[in-house]
Amino acid sequence: MQSAANSDRLPFQRILVATDFSAPSLSAVQRATTFARLYGATLYITHILPSDATQNDHASAWRDGQRLETELLVQGALRGVQHELLVGSGEIWAGISQLVSEKNVDAIVVGTRGRTGLARVLLGSVAERIFRQALCPVLTVGPRAAGEVSSPSLRRILYATDFTPSSLHAFRYAFSLTQHAGAHLTLLNIIPELPATEAASRESILEAARSRLRAIMTNDLILPREPEFVVGFGTPATRILALAGDQSADLIVLGLRQPGDSLAGRRWTTASEVTGKAMCPVLTVRAPA
Repeated sequence: MQSAANSDRLPFQRILVATDFSAPSLSAVQRATTFARLYGATLYITHILPSDATQNDHASAWRDGQRLETELLVQGALRGVQHELLVGSGEIWAGISQLVSEKNVDAIVVGTRGRTGLARVLLGSVAERIFRQALCPVLTVGPRAAGEVSSPSLRRILYATDFTPSSLHAFRYAFSLTQHAGAHLTLLNIIPELPATEAASRESILEAARSRLRAIMTNDLILPREPEFVVGFGTPATRILALAGDQSADLIVLGLRQPGDSLAGRRWTTASEVTGKAMCPVLTVRAPA
């Protein structure tokens, strides 16, 4: 953990933001500029047209993209940010995936409109595919976090972990963002509810979880503010969303397993529910294969 957090390579050097020039995707572009400025990263503003797009469609997309660039420059959002406008055509995920490979992208930023299901909020089909298949970190601006913000900032970051290797890998990103933004970091662990017969063990289990959270922050990991350690019992998605709301978090960081992992299903459910319902963007980080 120490070596991951102190890695010399910045976690975000090339960022791709997918946009269709709608209001939700505009919010995603604004959040992407914040990350790019924090790290001095190159930002790729990307729009993928359908396969049957005409030459006029391409010309119109370029005009829309250049208009967006101008607006962001006037607002100051792109000032000092190295950026490039990319317009392609074809199936959206295939086009984005190809650009991620070609440009050696470190993170994808996407906005989405959610739709309410019986059990959870699902992401829109394109964002869902990016969210599930991208191997690099994905910053998703869900439907409740998609309001336009003139100057998005990172003041409070919530990092949730269940102590699996995949969730611990995500700490590197939470730590780095906290350092670069001068933010306040909360580390959270939620424990499944115990049967009534084990109620006497609750306090010892909570204290063990607190100790494990504190152990993540080794002595040489310096943050601008003292981190907060929170543990509790309950349903992970529900408790993560509640704490993020109570703290007015600006970002939630979650770890994910690799696609195809036999134990990934529960985390997909938790992560997609958090992403769909959170009032702030959610950064999902997949551990290396």
